[in-house]
Amino acid sequence: MNGVVGMQVHRRDRYPIVRRWTVFASAAALVIGGCDSSPEPTETPEPRMTYGQSTPDMCERMKMAEVATRFGLKLRSSYDPTVQFDTRGSDVYLSCTIRAYDESERFRTELGEFDPAGTVSLRTYPEHEDAEDAHKAEVTSLRRFMQGKPEISTQAVSGWWDEGHYFQTVAPLDPKDYRFENLDAAGVEVLYELRHGNLRVTTRIDTDAATPEIDQVLAFLRDFAEAFTKEAVSHLSRTGPN
Repeated sequence: MNGVVGMQVHRRDRYPIVRRWTVFASAAALVIGGCDSSPEPTETPEPRMTYGQSTPDMCERMKMAEVATRFGLKLRSSYDPTVQFDTRGSDVYLSCTIRAYDESERFRTELGEFDPAGTVSLRTYPEHEDAEDAHKAEVTSLRRFMQGKPEISTQAVSGWWDEGHYFQTVAPLDPKDYRFENLDAAGVEVLYELRHGNLRVTTRIDTDAATPEIDQVLAFLRDFAEAFTKEAVSHLSRTGPN
Protein backbone atom coordinates (compact mmCIF):
# COMPACT_ATOMS: atom_id res chain seq x y z
CA MET A 1 0.00 0.00 0.00
CA ASN A 2 1.37 3.40 -0.99
CA GLY A 3 0.98 6.48 1.19
CA VAL A 4 1.20 7.20 4.89
CA VAL A 5 -1.14 5.23 7.12
CA GLY A 6 -3.06 7.27 9.67
CA MET A 7 -2.28 10.74 8.23
CA GLN A 8 -5.16 13.19 7.80
CA VAL A 9 -4.92 16.33 5.68
CA HIS A 10 -7.08 19.32 6.70
CA ARG A 11 -7.79 22.17 4.25
CA ARG A 12 -8.28 25.74 5.49
CA ASP A 13 -11.16 27.68 3.89
CA ARG A 14 -9.26 30.96 4.23
CA TYR A 15 -5.70 31.95 3.49
CA PRO A 16 -3.50 31.47 6.56
CA ILE A 17 -2.26 34.56 8.40
CA VAL A 18 1.49 34.97 7.86
CA ARG A 19 3.21 37.08 10.47
CA ARG A 20 5.97 39.44 9.30
CA TRP A 21 8.54 38.20 11.84
CA THR A 22 8.04 34.65 10.61
CA VAL A 23 8.98 35.67 7.07
CA PHE A 24 12.09 37.50 8.28
CA ALA A 25 13.15 34.54 10.44
CA SER A 26 12.75 32.15 7.51
CA ALA A 27 14.77 34.39 5.21
CA ALA A 28 17.53 34.70 7.79
CA ALA A 29 17.68 30.94 8.20
CA LEU A 30 18.08 30.52 4.44
CA VAL A 31 20.94 33.03 4.37
CA ILE A 32 22.72 31.43 7.30
CA GLY A 33 22.26 27.98 5.82
CA GLY A 34 23.60 29.16 2.46
CA CYS A 35 26.79 30.46 4.05
CA ASP A 36 27.71 27.05 5.52
CA SER A 37 30.50 25.82 3.27
CA SER A 38 31.49 22.77 5.34
CA PRO A 39 31.74 19.63 3.18
CA GLU A 40 28.99 17.05 3.47
CA PRO A 41 30.05 13.85 5.24
CA THR A 42 30.83 11.01 2.89
CA GLU A 43 30.27 7.35 3.59
CA THR A 44 33.37 5.18 3.53
CA PRO A 45 32.67 2.03 1.50
CA GLU A 46 33.23 -1.21 3.38
CA PRO A 47 36.24 -3.22 2.19
CA ARG A 48 35.35 -6.14 -0.04
CA MET A 49 36.62 -9.65 0.38
CA THR A 50 39.07 -10.73 -2.33
CA TYR A 51 40.38 -14.28 -2.58
CA GLY A 52 43.65 -15.38 -4.13
CA GLN A 53 43.80 -18.21 -6.63
CA SER A 54 43.60 -21.83 -5.51
CA THR A 55 46.54 -24.17 -6.10
CA PRO A 56 46.61 -27.80 -7.33
CA ASP A 57 47.66 -29.14 -3.90
CA MET A 58 44.80 -27.52 -1.99
CA CYS A 59 42.72 -30.72 -1.86
CA GLU A 60 45.62 -32.49 -0.17
CA ARG A 61 45.96 -29.69 2.38
CA MET A 62 42.28 -29.69 3.30
CA LYS A 63 41.60 -31.40 6.62
CA MET A 64 38.73 -33.41 5.21
CA ALA A 65 39.33 -36.43 7.46
CA GLU A 66 39.05 -34.21 10.55
CA VAL A 67 35.80 -32.69 9.32
CA ALA A 68 34.39 -36.15 8.58
CA THR A 69 35.35 -37.31 12.08
CA ARG A 70 33.41 -34.43 13.65
CA PHE A 71 30.32 -35.85 11.94
CA GLY A 72 31.01 -39.45 12.94
CA LEU A 73 32.23 -40.39 9.44
CA LYS A 74 35.43 -41.71 7.91
CA LEU A 75 36.92 -41.03 4.51
CA ARG A 76 37.32 -44.10 2.35
CA SER A 77 41.00 -45.05 2.43
CA SER A 78 40.70 -46.84 -0.92
CA TYR A 79 39.13 -43.79 -2.53
CA ASP A 80 41.63 -41.35 -4.01
CA PRO A 81 40.27 -37.77 -4.12
CA THR A 82 39.74 -36.56 -7.66
CA VAL A 83 41.29 -33.15 -8.25
CA GLN A 84 40.42 -30.92 -11.20
CA PHE A 85 42.47 -27.76 -11.67
CA ASP A 86 41.85 -25.41 -14.58
CA THR A 87 43.60 -22.08 -15.21
CA ARG A 88 42.22 -21.45 -18.69
CA GLY A 89 40.66 -18.03 -19.12
CA SER A 90 40.70 -15.29 -16.50
CA ASP A 91 39.32 -17.39 -13.65
CA VAL A 92 40.89 -20.32 -11.78
CA TYR A 93 38.87 -23.43 -10.98
CA LEU A 94 39.55 -26.19 -8.45
CA SER A 95 37.27 -29.13 -7.66
CA CYS A 96 37.87 -31.75 -4.94
CA THR A 97 35.86 -34.98 -4.81
CA ILE A 98 35.11 -36.51 -1.42
CA ARG A 99 33.54 -39.74 -0.19
CA ALA A 100 32.85 -40.86 3.38
CA TYR A 101 31.04 -43.65 5.21
CA ASP A 102 29.54 -44.49 8.59
CA GLU A 103 30.49 -47.76 10.27
CA SER A 104 27.49 -47.65 12.62
CA GLU A 105 23.89 -48.46 11.76
CA ARG A 106 22.98 -44.78 11.55
CA PHE A 107 20.95 -43.89 8.44
CA ARG A 108 21.53 -47.37 7.01
CA THR A 109 19.18 -48.55 4.22
CA GLU A 110 18.52 -51.87 2.51
CA LEU A 111 21.19 -50.80 0.03
CA GLY A 112 23.90 -50.67 2.67
CA GLU A 113 25.74 -48.24 4.92
CA PHE A 114 25.36 -44.50 4.95
CA ASP A 115 28.01 -43.18 2.52
CA PRO A 116 27.68 -39.52 1.49
CA ALA A 117 29.84 -38.41 -1.43
CA GLY A 118 30.25 -35.24 -3.44
CA THR A 119 32.45 -32.37 -4.56
CA VAL A 120 33.59 -28.97 -3.36
CA SER A 121 34.40 -26.61 -6.24
CA LEU A 122 36.11 -23.22 -5.90
CA ARG A 123 36.34 -20.64 -8.68
CA THR A 124 38.04 -17.25 -8.27
CA TYR A 125 37.48 -14.32 -10.63
CA PRO A 126 39.57 -11.21 -11.38
CA GLU A 127 36.69 -8.88 -10.43
CA HIS A 128 33.89 -9.12 -7.89
CA GLU A 129 31.37 -8.25 -10.59
CA ASP A 130 32.48 -11.28 -12.63
CA ALA A 131 31.75 -13.57 -9.67
CA GLU A 132 28.37 -11.89 -9.09
CA ASP A 133 27.33 -12.35 -12.72
CA ALA A 134 28.51 -15.98 -12.79
CA HIS A 135 26.70 -16.78 -9.54
CA LYS A 136 23.43 -15.27 -10.78
CA ALA A 137 23.75 -17.12 -14.10
CA GLU A 138 24.30 -20.45 -12.31
CA VAL A 139 21.33 -19.93 -9.99
CA THR A 140 19.15 -19.07 -12.99
CA SER A 141 20.34 -22.21 -14.79
CA LEU A 142 19.60 -24.40 -11.77
CA ARG A 143 16.14 -22.92 -11.40
CA ARG A 144 15.39 -23.64 -15.05
CA PHE A 145 16.53 -27.22 -14.53
CA MET A 146 14.10 -27.47 -11.59
CA GLN A 147 11.07 -26.62 -13.70
CA GLY A 148 8.71 -29.59 -13.87
CA LYS A 149 10.73 -31.47 -11.22
CA PRO A 150 8.77 -31.44 -7.94
CA GLU A 151 11.47 -33.50 -6.25
CA ILE A 152 13.82 -30.48 -6.31
CA SER A 153 13.35 -27.40 -4.11
CA THR A 154 15.41 -24.29 -3.40
CA GLN A 155 15.74 -21.35 -1.04
CA ALA A 156 18.01 -18.35 -0.52
CA VAL A 157 20.38 -18.85 2.42
CA SER A 158 22.45 -16.41 4.47
CA GLY A 159 25.78 -16.96 6.21
CA TRP A 160 29.38 -15.78 6.01
CA TRP A 161 28.95 -15.40 2.24
CA ASP A 162 27.47 -12.45 0.29
CA GLU A 163 24.94 -14.41 -1.78
CA GLY A 164 23.78 -17.97 -1.42
CA HIS A 165 21.22 -20.47 -2.66
CA TYR A 166 20.49 -23.94 -1.35
CA PHE A 167 18.99 -26.71 -3.50
CA GLN A 168 17.87 -30.14 -2.36
CA THR A 169 16.63 -33.20 -4.24
CA VAL A 170 14.55 -36.06 -2.84
CA ALA A 171 13.91 -38.71 -5.52
CA PRO A 172 12.18 -41.94 -4.39
CA LEU A 173 14.03 -45.09 -5.47
CA ASP A 174 12.17 -47.71 -7.50
CA PRO A 175 12.56 -51.17 -5.87
CA LYS A 176 12.51 -52.80 -9.32
CA ASP A 177 15.72 -50.99 -10.24
CA TYR A 178 17.48 -52.57 -7.26
CA ARG A 179 15.79 -56.01 -7.25
CA PHE A 180 14.08 -55.38 -3.93
CA GLU A 181 10.45 -56.20 -3.26
CA ASN A 182 10.25 -53.53 -0.59
CA LEU A 183 12.58 -50.53 -0.73
CA ASP A 184 11.36 -47.51 1.16
CA ALA A 185 14.21 -45.13 0.34
CA ALA A 186 15.13 -42.11 -1.76
CA GLY A 187 18.19 -40.64 -3.35
CA VAL A 188 18.89 -37.27 -1.73
CA GLU A 189 21.28 -34.48 -2.68
CA VAL A 190 22.07 -31.10 -1.18
CA LEU A 191 23.74 -28.34 -3.18
CA TYR A 192 25.10 -24.97 -2.09
CA GLU A 193 25.79 -22.29 -4.69
CA LEU A 194 27.57 -19.44 -2.87
CA ARG A 195 29.33 -16.20 -3.75
CA HIS A 196 31.69 -14.34 -1.44
CA GLY A 197 33.63 -11.42 -2.91
CA ASN A 198 35.33 -12.64 -6.08
CA LEU A 199 34.85 -16.32 -5.12
CA ARG A 200 32.16 -18.79 -6.17
CA VAL A 201 31.75 -22.05 -4.27
CA THR A 202 29.59 -24.98 -5.37
CA THR A 203 29.24 -27.89 -2.96
CA ARG A 204 27.27 -31.07 -3.71
CA ILE A 205 26.73 -33.99 -1.35
CA ASP A 206 24.47 -36.98 -2.14
CA THR A 207 23.53 -40.35 -0.66
CA ASP A 208 20.58 -42.71 -0.17
CA ALA A 209 18.22 -42.33 2.76
CA ALA A 210 15.40 -44.36 4.28
CA THR A 211 12.12 -42.51 3.73
CA PRO A 212 11.28 -42.14 7.47
CA GLU A 213 14.72 -40.55 8.06
CA ILE A 214 14.87 -38.21 5.07
CA ASP A 215 14.45 -35.00 7.10
CA GLN A 216 17.21 -36.05 9.50
CA VAL A 217 19.52 -37.01 6.65
CA LEU A 218 18.95 -33.74 4.82
CA ALA A 219 19.71 -31.73 7.97
CA PHE A 220 22.87 -33.79 8.48
CA LEU A 221 24.01 -33.32 4.87
CA ARG A 222 23.42 -29.57 5.03
CA ASP A 223 25.68 -29.22 8.05
CA PHE A 224 28.20 -31.62 6.53
CA ALA A 225 28.31 -29.68 3.24
CA GLU A 226 28.70 -26.34 5.02
CA ALA A 227 31.59 -27.70 7.10
CA PHE A 228 33.42 -29.00 4.03
CA THR A 229 32.78 -25.71 2.24
CA LYS A 230 34.22 -23.68 5.11
CA GLU A 231 37.26 -25.95 5.33
CA ALA A 232 37.95 -25.62 1.60
CA VAL A 233 37.61 -21.83 1.60
CA SER A 234 39.91 -21.49 4.63
CA HIS A 235 42.88 -22.57 2.49
CA LEU A 236 42.55 -19.63 0.10
CA SER A 237 44.50 -16.44 0.74
CA ARG A 238 42.28 -13.41 1.23
CA THR A 239 42.24 -9.66 1.73
CA GLY A 240 39.41 -7.70 3.30
CA PRO A 241 37.16 -8.26 6.32
CA ASN A 242 37.32 -11.61 8.08
